[in-house]
Order: sequence, then C-alpha cells, then structure tokens
Amino acid sequence: YILWGGLPCHLTFCPTLSDTYLPAEMQGPGGGSYFYVRGEEQGEIQGIRIFVGMMGLIKGIQLKFGEHWSPRYGAPGGRAQEFLLWSGERITAVAGSARACIRHLRWSTSRGRQATFGRPAGARFSAHPPAAGQQLLSANGQHGLFCLSGIGFNQRCPISDYPCCHTRRYGEAWSLLAATRKVGASERGQESP
Repeated sequence: YILWGGLPCHLTFCPTLSDTYLPAEMQGPGGGSYFYVRGEEQGEIQGIRIFVGMMGLIKGIQLKFGEHWSPRYGAPGGRAQEFLLWSGERITAVAGSARACIRHLRWSTSRGRQATFGRPAGARFSAHPPAAGQQLLSANGQHGLFCLSGIGFNQRCPISDYPCCHTRRYGEAWSLLAATRKVGASERGQESP
C-alpha cells in the first residue's frame, strides 16, 4: 500500500483522476454558480481560451484537453482570447487579481512563456504546484451574471505519470489539492513573482 491523497492505495487498484474531481481552493470573492472544467481524462491541457469583457473583466473560460475543447464555463459575453501550448509544454503557475470579479489571469509555462488576460486590479493571488513534476490539470470556480467571481487551479501529476500507480514513487504522499499562495499585504503593489 502507498498513500493516495492521504489514503492507503493498493498498487494493483488505484483510482484515476477522472474519478476524482476535487475542487482546489478558490481565489476571488466567490458567489454564484459553481463549475468544474471537466475533460482531463481526454489528455493534458493543450490550450486556454479566456473570455474578456469590458474593463478587462474575466467572464468565461475554456480549456483544451488533447484535441478537444471543453464547454465554456462562466458568464455570457466577452471576447475570446486564446493561448495554445507547444508540444510537451505544460502550465506550471497561474497568477492573477480580483475585486468583485476576477480581473486578471497570467499563465506561465514550462517553456518560459506567459499568457496574460484582463487587467491587473484588486487583491493579487498566485498558484504553484506543491511538488516537482506536477502541473495544471484543470480549473474550477464560480460565476455570476457578469463575470467569474472565483477560480481555483487543480495541480497534480498528469494521469500518464500518476504516482499512485508507479512503484518507483511509493514512498511519497501526494496532495490532490492545489497549493495556492495569496500575496500578503507587504507584497501588494509589486509585481508577482
């Protein structure tokens, strides 16, 4: 047996990520309808599509898993802005800011590229993988009539390398929730790392 999300897991039978849609800690004020961007069983994230409205409000999100785009989640409207990953590239960190709505998102990749959506305003936040080798697998959040009010980032090992079913990592315990870090008051007004 090894640990899977803090629970014992026999090496011959391990749940897959498609069976465990666990929400990550959400950033932003929240409120409204909840969503989880499903599709990670179809492959790793290959693209991000963010819908940006007036004044830079983040209104909606789609993720491309393998060759398939997820449904759109969020409030109606907004102009679609798209960022496609290169072969083998992965999302390694996300930063952003929020007031009543999510106002800004910046996605960083394993190739050193960044994609920025919206306009920075309000309280800032950032999310990074809690362990080496982990990456963004999906996102969850809440939305109202006009914008996304909260967003969380699910960062774990990819399905193709999930440690629960790999004996070479049997001694490691892995968390299934994203490790998020809210920027403290002393850091506000400075650029997020």
